[in-house]
Amino acid sequence: MNESHESCSNMFDCSCPELDELTALARASGAYGSRLTGAGWGGCTVSLVSEGKVEEFKKKLKEGYPGYRGLTEGELDEMVFATKPSSGAFGTNVCRDLVKGNGH
Repeated sequence: MNESHESCSNMFDCSCPELDELTALARASGAYGSRLTGAGWGGCTVSLVSEGKVEEFKKKLKEGYPGYRGLTEGELDEMVFATKPSSGAFGTNVCRDLVKGNGH
């Protein structure tokens, strides 16, 4: 993740100073890795943090990132939130079912 962000920032020029600062702060605050996500140029970051360290991580981000310092806890929760990996979306193969005579 860290090398990917460095590549985006230095080789492809699709980061910005704020994202570079936020990813560096995330790593210093306990993230295993942090990188920009989305289209870049001011978008979002994603950071890999141990589940038991999420609240401490958020606190450190709020203290360390100027744009987060004045936020209420509710506002911060809208900006920085935890998610978990999942199996993702899936569907059935309708064409396969039709060929086998299972579709209508």
